[in-house]
Amino acid sequence: MIGKVFQIFREKGGLLKALDLWEWYENLDAREQKKIKKYYSVKVIKNLSFPYKAKHFDSGNVENPLYTKRTFLATIAQTALLEGDYETAEWLYNEALKMDGTPYEAHLILNDLVLLSQKLKDFERMKKYCEEDIELYPQYREELKKRSGGQLPQINAFEVYVYLLEREGKVKEALELVERIRSEGITYPYYEEVKKRLTEKLTDERG
Repeated sequence: MIGKVFQIFREKGGLLKALDLWEWYENLDAREQKKIKKYYSVKVIKNLSFPYKAKHFDSGNVENPLYTKRTFLATIAQTALLEGDYETAEWLYNEALKMDGTPYEAHLILNDLVLLSQKLKDFERMKKYCEEDIELYPQYREELKKRSGGQLPQINAFEVYVYLLEREGKVKEALELVERIRSEGITYPYYEEVKKRLTEKLTDERG
């Protein structure tokens, strides 16, 4: 009973207050709350450049936080991913996507979700997150290009989706996507190799 009273009347501060995440946090079950605090603490300990201490999670006065709701949850999700807790990471990444943010931020999250799916060797998950990122591409393209010095870098979702289409026997669609990657100016070091392989497969299919 004393613990419950303390929980009700304790100061609601820290990053949770600064980012207006207290209501979201309190609506989670105890297991989920514990997971978030755990990976926040892991980040504090392992990431020396992280600007906050353990106490800043839910107490104290944090002014001008360096994160938004979305980027804060995503950085905790990334810590869970690096620690091999894929279930928690996926859940937190998807919670982050529900928060307001930019298409570029969503791309970074979806990129991590594609990587997570690759680690799990879960092809359905890979397909889902690749499709979401590719659909979002027109909205984050210019921001990504700007942040990459004027040249679009490799985009994992496109490359993985080529692989998935080929794996499903959709060689023509895979080849079309390869050409789209090239025409968009996305860095794709395997272009010639993949195009040659897919073209040969398509020729064989047509007999």
